[in-house]
Amino acid sequence: MKPFLNICILISIAFLLSSCVTGPDYIPPKIMAPDRFVSHDVFQNLTTRSTLDQISQENDSPTNWWKGFADSSLDELVKEALYQNYSIAIEEARLNDAETQIRRVASRNKIHTNASLDTGIDQRNEFGDDSDSSTSGGISGALSLAWPLDVFGQNKREVEAAIAELESASAALRGAILQVSSDIAIEYLRLRGNQRQLTLLKGSVALQEKTLAIVKSRFDAGLAPELDLRRAEAAVENLRSEIPWLQESLINSRNKISILTGRYPGEHNEILKKEKDIPSYNSNIKDILPLEVLSMRPDVQQAEAEFKSAIAQIGVEMAEWYPAFQIGKQLSLGGASSSGEPTVGIFIAGLSALIQQVVTDGGARQASLDSAKARAEETLARYHQTLLNAVLEVETSLAALQSALDRQIPLSKSVESSTRSAFQAEVLYRQGLASFLDVVDAQRVLASAQQKLASTRTAYAVEVANLFRVLGTPVNVEKDRPNSVSSLSELYGAINP
Repeated sequence: MKPFLNICILISIAFLLSSCVTGPDYIPPKIMAPDRFVSHDVFQNLTTRSTLDQISQENDSPTNWWKGFADSSLDELVKEALYQNYSIAIEEARLNDAETQIRRVASRNKIHTNASLDTGIDQRNEFGDDSDSSTSGGISGALSLAWPLDVFGQNKREVEAAIAELESASAALRGAILQVSSDIAIEYLRLRGNQRQLTLLKGSVALQEKTLAIVKSRFDAGLAPELDLRRAEAAVENLRSEIPWLQESLINSRNKISILTGRYPGEHNEILKKEKDIPSYNSNIKDILPLEVLSMRPDVQQAEAEFKSAIAQIGVEMAEWYPAFQIGKQLSLGGASSSGEPTVGIFIAGLSALIQQVVTDGGARQASLDSAKARAEETLARYHQTLLNAVLEVETSLAALQSALDRQIPLSKSVESSTRSAFQAEVLYRQGLASFLDVVDAQRVLASAQQKLASTRTAYAVEVANLFRVLGTPVNVEKDRPNSVSSLSELYGAINP
């Protein structure tokens, strides 16, 4: 009775100590975000330049922000990528793994049961005048239960760390979804911009060829020197040399879009080869403050979750300095018999308590604790650096948007004036009132202005898509969406014990 009483006393002490949890509790670090972005006025400019992009101010930015470009092809490509992109599938698998790790860690603090069964037969023979033989046999089974007591909260800290890892994996998945949607939009917009530039370039080549034909006819008639002819030929070939570069860019964009949607290159050639104009963003871009950005950006959330996990790991390592407690229960049932003797039943029951304490380990526990503290310092520094990088990305995007916005108006005027100038120069050249250099220069200026305007419009559209990424805009994805990425079960079927 006395040993049982001692065990009861031990259990009572363990429960009293179970409220003691080693290590520091998590305290969210201060963000200390600036009151506003340096380029914050750009948000207002984006909603007042309606003459450029016909921006509607009725609603805030949609969750699925790419729909603001009102392009059905872009909508379908983004939807396909969200279903089939392998980067997203990787993060989904990591999220599932993080969920299972919580169950695995939590199971350490639950009752563990083991069962065993043992059978045996013993034959004994004696030789001699009075030889004899006997046979004995037996069967026994045992059931043992072990209940670890999380007295100093080591398992609680392990669960906290696992939950933080789950938060990190969830943020990484949201980040992957946002990144893929913006990558698709950016590549699609670049493709449409390059298609527009290629069309303009071919138009400029056709104009130069027309000029070349005029110069050649004047040269054949003895009205123009050979110098004008060679200059006209050079102007045409210089423009033609830029076509392969744009064609290469179009091929690369189509291939990248296919890869982003989980397809091999060439899958979307037929859809994307047909030229469409550069889409304009027609929805409102919400005026947002730095604190809001830093609160919803997935990379910031992931960095904070990693810091939270590191803090919990400090508690896990500190618990190694304290004793570990475990209550055990064992039941044994069996029977034994020998030749001519009745079977004898056996029943054994036992209750035990285990206390483990490391006395000396050569400094291993202190090294592990110091390592956990260093990792926490690292994750805290990474968190603050992530905050700074996030604000810088928004500032860079806003500055690029303002630049592209400001350039479009003068470039539009330049294209208009250059078009009239090129036409007048050609007419005057036909009449012999202008030199060929005037014609070539006017056409070169026109081609350059057209290309710059198309490039700037593309850059503006691309930067709008990039702005939603750097703002950390949430993307609304169907929870149970159909996913055509090949899974483990498709390859191996059900994998169960």
